[in-house]
Amino acid sequence: MANTLDIRTISSLEKVRPEMTLSAPQYTKGSVLLNEVFSYQIAYKAFPLTYGQEFALEVESDLGDAVSLFLTRQVPVLLPRYWNEIDNNYISDVPGLFPDVLEPYTDYIMVSSRNFSSVWVSVKTTTETKPGEHTITIRFRNKDNNEIQGESIFTLDVIPAVLPKSDIPFTQWFHCDCLATYYNVPMLSEEHWALMDNFMQMATAHGLNMILTPVITPALDTRVGHERPTMQLVGISYADGKYAFDFTLLARWLELCKKNGMEYLEIAHLFTQWGAEHAPKIIVNGEKKFGWETDALSDEYKEFLAQFLPALTDYLRKNWDASKVYFHISDEPHAKHIEHYGELFHFVKPLLGEFKQMDAISSYEMFKKGFIETPVVVTSEIKSFLDNNVDCMWTYYCCGQGCLNLSNRFMALPSYRNRVMGLQLYKFDMKGFLQWGYNFYYGKLSTHPINPYLVNDTDGAFPAGDSFSVYPGPKGAWPSLRIKVFLEAIQDRRALKLLESYIGKEEVVKMIDAEGEIDFFNYPSDSQYLLRLREAVNEKIKRCL
Repeated sequence: MANTLDIRTISSLEKVRPEMTLSAPQYTKGSVLLNEVFSYQIAYKAFPLTYGQEFALEVESDLGDAVSLFLTRQVPVLLPRYWNEIDNNYISDVPGLFPDVLEPYTDYIMVSSRNFSSVWVSVKTTTETKPGEHTITIRFRNKDNNEIQGESIFTLDVIPAVLPKSDIPFTQWFHCDCLATYYNVPMLSEEHWALMDNFMQMATAHGLNMILTPVITPALDTRVGHERPTMQLVGISYADGKYAFDFTLLARWLELCKKNGMEYLEIAHLFTQWGAEHAPKIIVNGEKKFGWETDALSDEYKEFLAQFLPALTDYLRKNWDASKVYFHISDEPHAKHIEHYGELFHFVKPLLGEFKQMDAISSYEMFKKGFIETPVVVTSEIKSFLDNNVDCMWTYYCCGQGCLNLSNRFMALPSYRNRVMGLQLYKFDMKGFLQWGYNFYYGKLSTHPINPYLVNDTDGAFPAGDSFSVYPGPKGAWPSLRIKVFLEAIQDRRALKLLESYIGKEEVVKMIDAEGEIDFFNYPSDSQYLLRLREAVNEKIKRCL
């Protein structure tokens, strides 16, 4: 075999940018539990001066179809971070190209000597996967002369312990209207339902188990006075002072959720974002009845909710596990909205019965006053909740948590800052995790559609990578590098829970803190720390079997 390629086998926590040098350490051996996805990368470039040479990839392994290959594609990043925030732990804070799209490999790759590229390798184990060491050999065959001109060899130890199912909800907001807009199909047409099915399947395959359910059009990221396309699963009619509700489309949605393994539902917000001052857009008798012109506390809207919520909860009680359904009032109310939000909470909560209520907040005072049942606390403000021993909280991050060493999934951040969230969720016993951008393919405040392959910062509003984690491929969803890494974070938490069942949480936390006590702001700024820790956890599980 004539090696004309420079091939490096590296971990999933590296980001291979289009540069001529690569400092990432070699990574050729790892371990995995059953029912887990293990990932690594193969970086490559040609030795001699070569432009656009084609190579086919060949996989040899007794793991067979468990091995999947993706081509890592670069995307342009214009807003890596907000310029007024202080944080030195970015790969780069200037515009440039970053790896993010994972395009499923089909028949060949292009190789150049000018820069490194990478292949992403995913190995999905099941309870039927044979334990023990497996070799994965991936060869690069030149399509011009049919010669093998390089190879990567990885050894994967499959440990005979089953990764437990996640026991907390994880949601990224699923924007149904963005799919209809991007693919140019009618809302709720058969083509639209097929796309929602495909993107939902991609979501659960990457650890999501909760989905934003648009019983009414979600009042999210919408400019005042502007409307997003109508996506309303409950048909509503009105006559003689009484509302009637048709749940036919919601029934189809619930079947789709069950088919794809969704466990939890979060019901679309009942009031507008950032203040809860208005009603969402709601279609009644085929026309818009409520919206920006409707005051949140108007008698007309309160009367609608007084009829709608009992009917909806009764339907959900009969068709879903009520303990796994959460209702929203309004997203991200601020301190100045406390009393108004509290009035809405006290009106809505009695109408929900046993159903849970949750919202993203940053104010401990709001929780202290009893105005929210399940606080979803932004990571930058979480200390006050932890200091007060709040034991029912979730956490979230968005565009504003790209500083202070906080975990996030921006494209310009190193992947260890994405994956470390798994340890933080475990150590601090978070009851759930939320992130708003699964597939938001609009510009700021939903005023216009964007091409996510070219625009990933909602036209300069949010740091690149905040608004979506999957790409709209030609026939359905393609994963991003970032969603693959966050899946590893979720899997880390599940592995830690398994180890806890053997040795107790105190001992597991000692392992996490062995290289320095971690919290949401402090942890080793090092990919190798996470790799070492996960290998140590797997080894200890293996010894406990």
